[in-house]
Amino acid sequence: MSKNFLIEAYKKLRQRLQHEDLHEGEDALNDAFCQLWSGPYDPATALEGEKLLSVATHRRQISLWREEKRHPHTSLNKVNITQPPPDIDIQETFVQIKTLIERQLTPLQKEILTRHDINDETYKQIAENLGMQEAAVRMQLSRARNIIRETYKKTKR
Repeated sequence: MSKNFLIEAYKKLRQRLQHEDLHEGEDALNDAFCQLWSGPYDPATALEGEKLLSVATHRRQISLWREEKRHPHTSLNKVNITQPPPDIDIQETFVQIKTLIERQLTPLQKEILTRHDINDETYKQIAENLGMQEAAVRMQLSRARNIIRETYKKTKR
């Protein structure tokens, strides 16, 4: 199988995106090309290759846009980091939360919490590594955080 028309379409669209300086579009194009390349697609004409790649790129851009809307990224420059009041002992708080994690969470919740919050793995990476759905990973992490939050509030009363 020759995928020459797909390669031609990729080069043409990439040049257009570089000319317009659209980096997000370029990322979507690269993702779409990789997806099509590894699939059963083999366009018969250059026009068919361009249409196929254009549609796949458009869909990928929409997917990336939706992902950004669901989970926006916040620049650290925009985050206002304040110092805790002097009467709070940070080390003591840390030990209390660590104890809550060890005693209150299931092994799966501990694993997901560690991978996401400490190792900075994405939901998708965690789901793939643990053989779970991405939504299930989000749900387990949310439940774990709620358990920690509610239990910590109870201990502080």
